[in-house]
Amino acid sequence: MDLLQLKYFQTVAKLEHMTKAAHALQIAQPALSVTIARLEEDVGVPLFNRTGRNIVLNEYGKAFLERVTRALNELEAGRQEVSDLSGSEFGYVSIASTFMSKRFCNRLASFAQLYPKVNFQLTQTTNENAKLRLLESGEVDFIFTIKKIERPDIVCVPLVEKDIFLAVSPVHRLANRGTVALEELAGEPFINLKADESIQEFCHAMCLKRGFAPKVVCTCDSSQGLVNLVSAGFGVTFFPSPGRQKPNSPFVLLKVEDFDYKSFLYLAWKEKRYFSKAALYFREYVIHQSKVKKKRNRFSTVR
Repeated sequence: MDLLQLKYFQTVAKLEHMTKAAHALQIAQPALSVTIARLEEDVGVPLFNRTGRNIVLNEYGKAFLERVTRALNELEAGRQEVSDLSGSEFGYVSIASTFMSKRFCNRLASFAQLYPKVNFQLTQTTNENAKLRLLESGEVDFIFTIKKIERPDIVCVPLVEKDIFLAVSPVHRLANRGTVALEELAGEPFINLKADESIQEFCHAMCLKRGFAPKVVCTCDSSQGLVNLVSAGFGVTFFPSPGRQKPNSPFVLLKVEDFDYKSFLYLAWKEKRYFSKAALYFREYVIHQSKVKKKRNRFSTVR
């Protein structure tokens, strides 16, 4: 059993597809199949259930994957620590996030300009629990999450605070209104974003208190898709925003009366984990930039 076998096994276990895994690893599929077979021979049990071309982790494989992931993460942390001790600035930051918005990407680009030798490993998922599992397993350094994680082993720092508005098309019947009562939205077609489960739950509960259930006509994975659908007049949506209507915005934001809810974006990490210099620099940079932005927002509000 060697390190390469374990890395190959980890990839196959995640994808549960030999052809896709071979493509991701950039090796021939027969060679990958032989490597996995030899690993199973070393372990002494089959790690996958095979049905034709399909492979699925079995009970042994799931238990082995958990240990392999932990071991590979520890080895990578050791490599990074040695690199830091040697004075090298090389390293990477691993992040899991739901959105890859223009603002998010610009922030990464700004950091990269300050630290050009740092590389990023980005994982995008709309599932908050999946992000938490990646953090727990040590597969990522940080996650950006809309759910506050209240656990003693995880640090969760709020970065962005937003109010919830109603977003409508510029030609919607309510578009010229500054505010809207929740009761006026009964019967309106709603578009939901799959990632915003906590916002959806709150808004649904508030609508029920007003005597109606939101008429959801579409649920989408992409925030850009949500924006396009609303701007096209397909439906309306509850939308988190700092409160300032952007110039040339594709939709109109309306304040909802008696709607007291704040949406937060958090940066979370495991407290007892070795962080490379690159990861520490990134954490400091993100938190600092959020504080600068909050000060600017307060100043613009006062003016």
